[in-house]
Amino acid sequence: MKKILIAFDGLSYTKDSAAFAIRTAVASDSLLVGVFLYDLRYARLLHTYRWDVPLQHYYYDVSKIERADEKVVHESIKAFRKQCDEAGVHYKVHLDRGVPLLELLNESAFADLIIIDTKTSLFDLSDHKMSTFLKDLLVEARCPILIVPPRSTDIRHVFVAYDGSESSVLALKMFSYLFPEWNELSTTVLFANRTASNHLPRNSEVKDLAARHFRKVQYKVLNGEVDKVLIDFLKKHKEKSVVVMGSYGRSALSRMFHSSLSNKVIEEVKVPVFITHQ
Repeated sequence: MKKILIAFDGLSYTKDSAAFAIRTAVASDSLLVGVFLYDLRYARLLHTYRWDVPLQHYYYDVSKIERADEKVVHESIKAFRKQCDEAGVHYKVHLDRGVPLLELLNESAFADLIIIDTKTSLFDLSDHKMSTFLKDLLVEARCPILIVPPRSTDIRHVFVAYDGSESSVLALKMFSYLFPEWNELSTTVLFANRTASNHLPRNSEVKDLAARHFRKVQYKVLNGEVDKVLIDFLKKHKEKSVVVMGSYGRSALSRMFHSSLSNKVIEEVKVPVFITHQ
């Protein structure tokens, strides 16, 4: 049994993400912890309302808003409990009040996996497809993350994005360790190569390793501009698939070179993406 966190914005519960996490926890006989993040810093209201409320009417009752938010959060928790009870999954509920990122990072140190919706923003009003909260979580989390689109189906195929780096090998191993029930699925190790070569980096080593982690594994080399060929391929094969990546290193240099591709896959392909750290 493992410990899986499913993180929610307490004011924006996503039933489909909860259902995906519940199915995952049931399949692995894991403990599922619903983490409801509730930001008490009402300074966000300055950003939410200042553009569409006339200055002379720019007053609000914080306690009234807080009570309304509390009601929404508790309704979200009630909905989560109902889904878990109906599925018969082992579960707990944590309501984290305070700075959402710090609260979730603290929880991640004592978990095997975080599952989180791509739309989780915690009041990030930027125009980016991925919120700052989510990007920071992907860098700083103390455990692997499975980031899922709002509507996620059962997994039937695994794509491992391999680039010859230690982080991509670690991601392959961690995914296999955490999801032994998915090791039986059809699996493709993908390598995107700017040259015309059809050889994988460390070819024999990675094939020896992958064959012992996945029962039905094949290998595919994509030739061309790395970002484009990989994303185009995944878009065509994303149905009921999960992508495994190890692109988030701890150093600033590693993040600069590798996080961009991971972000593009998450934003453009709209498929569950498993990311781990080195």
